[in-house]
Amino acid sequence: MRLFLITAMLMNLLFASIEWMDDFDKAFAKAKKLNKPLFVFIERLDPPCRWCHKMKTTTLSDEKIANYINDHFVPVKLDRDSSNYPDELYPRFVPTIYVITPDERIVKKIVGYWEVGDFWSDLRDIERRVK
Repeated sequence: MRLFLITAMLMNLLFASIEWMDDFDKAFAKAKKLNKPLFVFIERLDPPCRWCHKMKTTTLSDEKIANYINDHFVPVKLDRDSSNYPDELYPRFVPTIYVITPDERIVKKIVGYWEVGDFWSDLRDIERRVK
């Protein structure tokens, strides 16, 4: 058991992870307080969405991307069908990412799975639009 806990702790240190919140209202309040854009990742949990899982475990788990998101956004991860969030954000397809400024402007909507290199292009576009 002890070896398992040590291994789990080391694995956690080796892989970057996004510091997700799970409540839209609390995350948006934090984004306003910190004057940072809100990074909203909407997935479907039941039945599980294969592309949502792939986006989380590849692109969003990339160390550089995860660190960038943690530094520049307030990230919140929501289930499309059971989380509370504004109706205008209800996505037709999953995964869907919305980036929302503290003044409630949707800066970008990203639909579907994106590989790391392509996703960096979106992050740079968001950075230009937010400034």
